[in-house]
Amino acid sequence: MARVVGDGALNFEIVDVAVEPQHQGKGYGSLLMQYVMKYINENATKGAYITLMADVPALYKKFGFKFSSPECEGMFIQK
Repeated sequence: MARVVGDGALNFEIVDVAVEPQHQGKGYGSLLMQYVMKYINENATKGAYITLMADVPALYKKFGFKFSSPECEGMFIQK
């Protein structure tokens, strides 16, 4: 499964890209990201900001994502 949240034009956050453990390593994560990026490319306006938490950085690097540090740092609160 994969989920994108945001305003549908300028801000997109890719969340919950998940593949069941028994199916990991078979390319399903890349397939999900292909669909996600197609959606974003069709809907994002010029200058849109697309973010994610990279639990598997190698997967997201394939799609052009870069680490935001040292220019900026991601932050969170978990409750």
